[in-house]
Amino acid sequence: MNGYYSITRKFKVGIIFSITLLLFSFTNLYAQNRVISGKVIGQDDNLPLPGVNVTLQGTTTGTITDFDGNFSIVVEEGNVLVFSFIGMKTKTVTIKSQSTLNVTLESEVEMLDEVVKIGYGEQKKKEVSGAVAHVKAENLEQMTTSDLGDALQGQVAGVSVTAASGAPGESAVIQIRGVSTLSEVEGANQPLYVVDGIPQNEDPRLAPNEIASIDILKDLASCAVYGTRGANGVILITTKTGNQGKLKVSIDGNYGVRKIITNTPLMNASEQAYFDILHQRALNPGISDDEINMLVSRNKNNYKNDNNLDDIVFEDYAPTQQYNINLTGGSSAGFTYNLTGGYYGQKGNVINSNFERLNFRGGSSYKSDKWTINTSLALSTEDRQRPSGNLLNQTIRYKPYMAPLDPEKNIYEGASDQEAMQANFLYQALYFQDDESRDRLSGNISIKYDFTDWLSFTTNAGGNIMNRYRNRLNPYFKVVNQQTGKEFSNPNNSYYSEAVERSTGFSWDGRLFAKKSFGDHTVSALIGASMEEYSGQSHTVQRRGIVDNDKPGFGSATLETTVTPGFNYVYKIIGTIGRLQYDYKGKYLLSLSGNYNGNSKFAENNKFKFFPSASVGWNVSEEDFFADFRSTMNMFKIRASHGNVGGQSFRPYADLPTIRRGFDYSFNGQVYSGAAQAAFANPDIQWETSIQNNIGVDMAFFDNRLTFNADVYHTTKQDMLFPIATPASAGSSAGSNNDKLVTLNVGNMVNQGLELALGYKGRFKKLNWNITGTFATNSNEITNMNSEDFVYTADQGLIYGATNQSRVTAYATGHEAGAFFLYKTEGIINSEEKLAEYQKVNPAARMGDLMIRDTNGDGQITEADKVYAGSGLPKYEAGLILNLRYKNWDFMMNWYGAFGHEIMNGSKLMAYSEGRHLDQIHTYSADNPYSPIPAYRGDLKQGTTNFRGDTDLWLEDGSYLRLKNVTLGYTIPKNKLKKAGIDQVRFYIRAQNPLTFTKYTGYDPEVGGNGVSSRGLDKGNYPIAALYSTGFRFNF
Repeated sequence: MNGYYSITRKFKVGIIFSITLLLFSFTNLYAQNRVISGKVIGQDDNLPLPGVNVTLQGTTTGTITDFDGNFSIVVEEGNVLVFSFIGMKTKTVTIKSQSTLNVTLESEVEMLDEVVKIGYGEQKKKEVSGAVAHVKAENLEQMTTSDLGDALQGQVAGVSVTAASGAPGESAVIQIRGVSTLSEVEGANQPLYVVDGIPQNEDPRLAPNEIASIDILKDLASCAVYGTRGANGVILITTKTGNQGKLKVSIDGNYGVRKIITNTPLMNASEQAYFDILHQRALNPGISDDEINMLVSRNKNNYKNDNNLDDIVFEDYAPTQQYNINLTGGSSAGFTYNLTGGYYGQKGNVINSNFERLNFRGGSSYKSDKWTINTSLALSTEDRQRPSGNLLNQTIRYKPYMAPLDPEKNIYEGASDQEAMQANFLYQALYFQDDESRDRLSGNISIKYDFTDWLSFTTNAGGNIMNRYRNRLNPYFKVVNQQTGKEFSNPNNSYYSEAVERSTGFSWDGRLFAKKSFGDHTVSALIGASMEEYSGQSHTVQRRGIVDNDKPGFGSATLETTVTPGFNYVYKIIGTIGRLQYDYKGKYLLSLSGNYNGNSKFAENNKFKFFPSASVGWNVSEEDFFADFRSTMNMFKIRASHGNVGGQSFRPYADLPTIRRGFDYSFNGQVYSGAAQAAFANPDIQWETSIQNNIGVDMAFFDNRLTFNADVYHTTKQDMLFPIATPASAGSSAGSNNDKLVTLNVGNMVNQGLELALGYKGRFKKLNWNITGTFATNSNEITNMNSEDFVYTADQGLIYGATNQSRVTAYATGHEAGAFFLYKTEGIINSEEKLAEYQKVNPAARMGDLMIRDTNGDGQITEADKVYAGSGLPKYEAGLILNLRYKNWDFMMNWYGAFGHEIMNGSKLMAYSEGRHLDQIHTYSADNPYSPIPAYRGDLKQGTTNFRGDTDLWLEDGSYLRLKNVTLGYTIPKNKLKKAGIDQVRFYIRAQNPLTFTKYTGYDPEVGGNGVSSRGLDKGNYPIAALYSTGFRFNF
């Protein structure tokens, strides 16, 4: 397996390197370059400005001014230099024949001149009447990560980012303005991604080094032009483009190590032996000391082993490395190019977990008087290894006095058959193989033709292909108890499997855009059409009965082979797009837009629907009566919007019934082939509808040094798709609970929230700073589920194999989606009075048992006694980013916090259930009657009620505050690099996730999940590690 990955990875590296050389061979443009130098001063005081960023437009190539405001940079005629500085307006200068250039920067009194992307177009910020957030590339590059979501966390109010796990290559879960749907389809709540104008069917998994900027459409009025795809918000990604001039090269890289800094506290061997005595007394209150000594002495391992599996399962300092290269240039004839390549490699802190990615993107642009043509081609390849999903829990189960692990031996040197069987399970978990390869190719072309200076036509076309191959080996083991001679093996459970998946997407749109001013009136209009087509196929082949773990494959298995169909779909979306905008003197803004959308997922009578929206804005600061306030408040804008957007969060063909074979039956002594309904259809299935009202304000004070933005919104979700159970008489198959469900438009839900962003930019002599804070609150409530008031989610519980005792998330009217419903506990039975009282509802109760509240007072403990206990969805989220620059030093610090939610601590549950948690040495006993820890009478699967998974014993406060990133960098002065021909050299040290403040006692409080039903459920999730790294950047 390792050899296979070594060969394929080298092969892929060779392909990408060859493509890079081939494209690079076409970029040797012959142009005259020279060094231009000059000085930058401030308009207000005519003093030099140190630390001004001077870059070639569209690239990361550039320099900064020195202490006296001086700079020098290699340019070519036609280049565009961008001068940017905190508190000043960004200025661009086109290079002609001059050799010196002196620049004066103005105070940033026109902050809203910045251009942001909107659906199928762009606008100046001061013209925007919706809720749109802009994120620059430099804000993303501050993180060492393989995932865009991780880099976005805490940067935009209302954009919630939660790590699904800390596993290498795992993508974070992004939600905009809360839960959008109750659908359990993977990715149902994720936003729509649009890359260079091309909508994507899923997270495009771009490397952060490919991205130039991100614009996030948060309110539904802004998203309405995307019709059915915009219900969850839209993330518009613009990738890097070229710049005119001779070839410029930027190289950066970093190397670091990751360390897990928390764990679940477990007993050592002596503590475990003591606890086993307490366990025997709890099971048999009358047991004698001699009988206990006999039980303990029966296993000689109790006296010679003290194993800590952390040394086997975890790697303390797992390396992470990342290297990127960017090449850009162009000619004075209007042609530019950009080539970006990157490598990211991460070894996991848990055994058998790794991730590698190679990415390449090449783009070109041509611009003339009438034509603008942009093209892009991107290729990425990923190799990922996952650990066994049950590894951490199996590690918890393994007692420290058990025989040490030795995979080369099949003899277990112990007396307990149960321990031998447990060792077998752990062997499987440790040597389980799960390897995945994912390749993605995408490309697009955009053509724009300007008929006049006010009328243009643009068309975009693009597509992508993704191939995924995954193979898994659950190895064969035989463990023999040396003392009893009993064998434990897993021939039926050992297997080799291969899964293949292929998905494709194609998108096209064409639009006519006009914008013209008539005196004080400016009118713009857009009309167009779009088409998208997506397809996917997958299947898995598995064969059981492995005979040779060293040669994984179907040939090394001897038992039955099964083929499991996955998905097989094709669906199309078409739409007509329209938008009309009006601006009077820059004061009064109006935008009307809509999309008439059709989707082949729906039945014939429900395929098409119109989704309109409207927004207005008032630039109060442009009014004459505001003139006296402008010296303090430079800008004040009020916005309001109303949006109506559809949703399509279900799999294709939900309107078609399917039949499954394999349900044979007997009649008159003979067996006949049978079939049963496998999926119930809903021919009337229709759009989910989201209706949102948004009110916002934008303010700026003191020459725009202090900025403030606020939005409040209310979203109503109507006709949400919700699974309803059917009776057995309907004829459904017995194979799966999902077979008994039919999806109907019966759910309603409300989301409402507040978003705040506050920023300040300042300068004192040679010290410049920039601080940004974000805050968001979101409340979510299911208001209707037709005739159902309470339905468990699809989650199967905190503990695998114990669903009935650990299923805790549900959809319930009046509560959040995926809320916790638990038994309320009332302490420990530690007196005869409590025992007598509690035996009225549980006659089998004993001293030391956990008391569960009889909530409904019917004299028994049943499911009806479960009560609402909170939610895994944070009520509040906040972020804080501080940037400082002093002379050649720069410092960045990023904090993020989530508050007001709960976590179900499954790792603690597992440790308690297995009698392994360190706290349990203080468990209830006759000598310790006031302990809050119930007596241990066996694990969860043995039916004990003391440690069942659906009580509030495992419910903990999930709030946390985390130092997400802290970076200290130094840029070598320009005059020391001049002779070497280098424009810029920067070195830095960085720590990510080094500090977390929380009351949560599990591995990590950032407990996400790919679905609503798994939020806040810590099932032994792969923990998030701290990363300590150092890096560099060279610009040539």
